Parts: sequence; structure tokens; C-alpha cells
Amino acid sequence: MEDEKKITEETENKAVEALSAKTESAPESKPGNKIVGGKDADRAELELLTELVKLEKKTAKRTGVVAISMIVIAAVFLASVLLIVPKVLTTLTAAENTLNEATTLMGELNDSLDGMNKMISNVDKVLTDNTEAMSDAIQKISDIDIDGLNDSIKNLNDAVEALNKIVGVKK
Repeated sequence: MEDEKKITEETENKAVEALSAKTESAPESKPGNKIVGGKDADRAELELLTELVKLEKKTAKRTGVVAISMIVIAAVFLASVLLIVPKVLTTLTAAENTLNEATTLMGELNDSLDGMNKMISNVDKVLTDNTEAMSDAIQKISDIDIDGLNDSIKNLNDAVEALNKIVGVKK
């Protein structure tokens, strides 16, 4: 802001000096002074210089406002970067760790599922083998002649009783 004031003051001073130097060096009644739009040329030039100074002041103010706005925007951007980037990096690191753990767990789960598939295959094989053995056993049991077995037991019982009589063992 101070620079703008200095520049404005310097411009005003130069304009006033230039006008006064021109006015002092030339007499007022000089035939070279022309009247432009009802005013003499020196006065018109002074008004133009005054307008230029006013325009310069406005431009300096606008430039200052733009500069301050840019500084504020840069500060907000810098603060955002300083606050947000570390959090984003932390979040990305955590996400990467979680993804690595999930990948490891998926591998272990896949291994477990392979083991379960093998176990189920073994159980299926055992059931198939046992089913065949059970079928054979049931077939053999059904092939047993129960009446013949009863007769054999009765005959054996008779033979044991006869032996007992011979040997002298009584019940």
C-alpha cells in the first residue's frame, strides 16, 4: 500500500512539475497556445494529466486488491496442503495395509478351502468303501441259514449233553 502511495505521489509530482515547467517557460499570451474546445491547450493538458493520475491511483488500488487476494488464495492452498495431504497419506497407508491383510487372509482361506475339499473327498471315499463293506456284510448275514444254524446249535447241545453224561458232569 505504501508503494502505491509513493508511486501515485511521484506521478502527481512529475505531472505538476511538467505542467509548471511548460507554463513557466512559455508566456501565457504565446501565439502557440491554441484554444481547444473553449480552453487553452495547457489547461486541457493539465486536465488530461489529472485524469491520468486518477486512473493510475485506481489501477494501483486494484493491483493491491488483486495481490492481497492472490496472497490469501496461496495461504489457503498452502494450509490445505499442509493439513490434508498428511491425512490422505495416512489414510492411503492404512488402506494399503488393510488390502495386504485381506490378500493374506484370502490366501489362507483358499488354502483352508482346499484342505476342506480334500477332507470331504476322503470322507466320501470312506463312506463309499464302508457302504460296500456294509453291503457285503448284510449280504453275508442274509445268506446265513438261520434254521440250519439252529439245528447245528441243537445238535451241538445234544453232543455236549452226551459228553457230559459220559464224563459224569451234571448240571
